[in-house]
Amino acid sequence: MGLFIAAGFGVAGLLCWPYGQDLARRKQDAVPSAYDGVTGLPTRRLFLVLLKQALSRAETTKRRVAVLACVLEQFRPLSTSSAAPNMTLAVRVQAARIKSALQPHDVVARLDEYTFAVVADNLESSDEARLIADKIQKAIALPLLIEGQELLISCRIGGIVGPQSGTGAESLLDAASLALSNVQTGNVSIAFASDSTTPFSSPSSQASTGRMRHYADARR
Repeated sequence: MGLFIAAGFGVAGLLCWPYGQDLARRKQDAVPSAYDGVTGLPTRRLFLVLLKQALSRAETTKRRVAVLACVLEQFRPLSTSSAAPNMTLAVRVQAARIKSALQPHDVVARLDEYTFAVVADNLESSDEARLIADKIQKAIALPLLIEGQELLISCRIGGIVGPQSGTGAESLLDAASLALSNVQTGNVSIAFASDSTTPFSSPSSQASTGRMRHYADARR
């Protein structure tokens, strides 16, 4: 009798094993990934962890930390080709360009389709943060040759410099994103949360992202 019971449990285990594997896979897929599948950069989840670490170091070293939010926009082809541009490859190249504008210890993350975030720490002053933002913008503005098509992509950057009393990592990223949404396209393309002249009537970063997506879709 015991042998039959043991055999029964064994068969039940074999029948339930595929279900258990599927359930484990679903749980794994439900957990947000720490790295972006297209660029290999950290996602927002890991970015916030690394930002917290940078803020902790800054409190010890008495240095500054810049948090930047950067959105790609104003995609313009330099040719009359009707072929659809490979936006995935374009984003991957621009991610590499952002990294090239930073120090090796700085962090770049991809927040969404066309938005990146940066942590640049060990800064002596807020002026260094603005120089970094300018360097990123110039790197992104370089012509880009993708599968025979020459493209131009510009960007807007919003930022904030910390640490700030009573302000955590997520609040700093939100402040940088707010500064980004208030940058006036075509006039002021870089703004920090401390800027008293930051315009508030400009299109949001989501609207700019929509313009890029609309153009790419129209050429398919």
